[in-house]
Amino acid sequence: MPSIIETRHLRLVRALAEEGGPTRAAARLHLTQSAVSHQLAELEARLGVALFTRVRRRLTLTAAGRRLVEFSLVTLTELARVERELQHAAQRSRKTLRIAIECFTGYQWLPPVLGELGRDHPEVDVRIVLEGTKKPIAALLNGELDLAMVCSPVRDRKLIAERLFDDQWVVMLSPRHPLSARPFVRALDLAGQAVFVHDGTPRDDARLRSCLVAERAPMPAFQLVPLTDAIVALVGGGLGVALMSSWASAPYVASGQVVVRRFTRLGLTEHWSAVYRREAACAALARFAELLRGTASGGAVAKKPRATTLRGAP
Repeated sequence: MPSIIETRHLRLVRALAEEGGPTRAAARLHLTQSAVSHQLAELEARLGVALFTRVRRRLTLTAAGRRLVEFSLVTLTELARVERELQHAAQRSRKTLRIAIECFTGYQWLPPVLGELGRDHPEVDVRIVLEGTKKPIAALLNGELDLAMVCSPVRDRKLIAERLFDDQWVVMLSPRHPLSARPFVRALDLAGQAVFVHDGTPRDDARLRSCLVAERAPMPAFQLVPLTDAIVALVGGGLGVALMSSWASAPYVASGQVVVRRFTRLGLTEHWSAVYRREAACAALARFAELLRGTASGGAVAKKPRATTLRGAP
């Protein structure tokens, strides 16, 4: 059987008693005066007893009204205390997962990952840390990141590396660029071009220099642009070409803004991993890596979480 007295009734009676009438009580409760009068009449009808009498335009509590006001003071105070305790407990139990991608800023793959992660781990919030883009391994070891997607080798035993997928370097071009007619772009073809790049790793720099040396190509005019969207805008506007990962460029290619071609005849492969600290290994981190494995490489999010073994977890 539903309760006759609800918390809204307790707040109503308390406001009427403390404010002395429906006008000021209505303002306090953010209701109209007629709504206050209607709720009071409804409550008195439910209880079968008058809670107020009107004396010279002022509402005066009856004995029943005083008893209900006393009850409301205790009940609403205790209810507010419990609500605060529960809110604080919920805030303490929440976990923020700080993430970054090595070298670039493309996160178009993130929404489906967050959607599925939220269903499996609703206590987890994800925050992108752009400051970790340049040196994510160092940021992980310093406790500034919880998970990073990297293409650099991971050798520190304090870290767990979950292999995600293999990718290739590509040259991003305007659809109108002459090089877009070729199946691949040589290092020699970059001569005389403005080449936009993210802030690559030392390993990337070494591999690029090896390509230039192998083809006896001059050093192109590299321009460092940290934002992926800015690189796409510059390339799409015909102001140069870009070197980047295939999966970073995929959304922009799909939209028709730009095209990509393989870099060098044989291509340059790189291996992406999700990396996190061994001491911080937990189900949420492992699940995030599992979702990344499908989504970031162009696959589908794994809808049904499977049992995940935390390699190296304590």
